[in-house]
Amino acid sequence: MADTPSPPPRRPWRAAVRIITGIELTIGVIFLVVVFVLVLFQALQRHLPIDQVAWTGEVSRFCLVWMTFAAAGVLVTTRGHIALEVVDAMPSRTVVRVTQALALLIVAAVAIGLVVEAVVLIDSQGIIKSPVLRIPMSWVYIPLLIGVASTAIRALAQAWTIAVHGPILAVIADDEEARA
Repeated sequence: MADTPSPPPRRPWRAAVRIITGIELTIGVIFLVVVFVLVLFQALQRHLPIDQVAWTGEVSRFCLVWMTFAAAGVLVTTRGHIALEVVDAMPSRTVVRVTQALALLIVAAVAIGLVVEAVVLIDSQGIIKSPVLRIPMSWVYIPLLIGVASTAIRALAQAWTIAVHGPILAVIADDEEARA
């Protein structure tokens, strides 16, 4: 009887990461739909004889920013962010491992810097109100803080995973291989 390799150990945080990813994607999709509807409504306002609604532009701008930062962490985890995939083709897996881990550490460092700035903005911008809705601008920066914190945590976790378990190589589709 041949020894069969045991399956990799189940990591308890994978379910939590899946749930958080689902929440972040849902929030991003909601913001995308809100932006689409409000921009469409703004276009209709210009061509129909109805009263102009001023808050639609402000909310759509805020939602666009929130959507961007809500999805940033997910992109790091799913390798949807900007990556040096040309390095993945290098023959040395050590070079690929170091490059991928270093790139993710740079992403994490930038995200940590953005976390610090978001905290400063939340702390200092409470007195300033948004032009139309009159909500404190500190409230506007809270979703940004959550998004960049998620990005920093996910980038650090991904860098650790690559450093310990090896590089994540790009999957080339069969039709791309046929063209090469």
